[in-house]
Amino acid sequence: MIVIGERVNATRKRIRAALEQKDAKAIQEEIMMQDAAGAHYIDLNAGSGSGGLAQEKEDLCWLIDLALECTSKKLALDAASPQVLKYAAKHLDGRRPWMLNSITGELDEASLAILELACRHRVPLIALAMDKEGIPPDAARRLAICEAIFKEAEKRGLAADLLYFDPLVMPLSTDAVQAMVTLQTIRGIGELFPEARTAMGLTNISHGLKKRFLINGAFLTTAICFGLSAVICDPTSKSVQRAIIMGNLLAGKDKFCRRYSRAVRSGLFEKGEQG
Repeated sequence: MIVIGERVNATRKRIRAALEQKDAKAIQEEIMMQDAAGAHYIDLNAGSGSGGLAQEKEDLCWLIDLALECTSKKLALDAASPQVLKYAAKHLDGRRPWMLNSITGELDEASLAILELACRHRVPLIALAMDKEGIPPDAARRLAICEAIFKEAEKRGLAADLLYFDPLVMPLSTDAVQAMVTLQTIRGIGELFPEARTAMGLTNISHGLKKRFLINGAFLTTAICFGLSAVICDPTSKSVQRAIIMGNLLAGKDKFCRRYSRAVRSGLFEKGEQG
């Protein structure tokens, strides 16, 4: 299970304030916490919604430099604008392995530019199962969008194993069947494109509900059993750590149950631990 740490995101008040104040210590603390918790990628998002593209470019490059100083983990460049990603890619390329986050199935000018960037640099790319009409309510339509993206990526020469399809997660509080729709999409992607991978953001599933860590953990464990390859999450969360251990165990990916046994001995499953 590939873990993409989500905490360095300018939509979070703490990160937005650190960007505005150029508080390097606060940013690096977030990065190092995720590194220590086992993240494989550190996602970097400088899109605060203010300041324009020029500011976002500079802020994302600043985040890259801070990350390079304090972690050896791979980086995920996260932005909606191809101009921002192209600028950041030029700044980072050759210094550390990285991935792009993300494109949609709308395959408009922006998405195609990001796809072309991934092809040029031969880096992993997260692709969202949504189009100009938004997120489909059913798995069949989401899979059709993934197929369109797959064909476009194949035509442009991007290897299938560099595609990370995001099945997308909608809150259970607004539609109780959405967990199953996401799970069915994950399984369908594995059947249709066995060389491709899947990646999902986790916490939206529990939005608006109490005891969110319980829902998040149960959903992540189940998603791993359905074939999930990567999760975008807070890797410092004990419920996430437990869910990954349990998911790998139940999916048959923990030979001789060694990782589970080590986690039990470490106290990860001690009664009373939450969050």
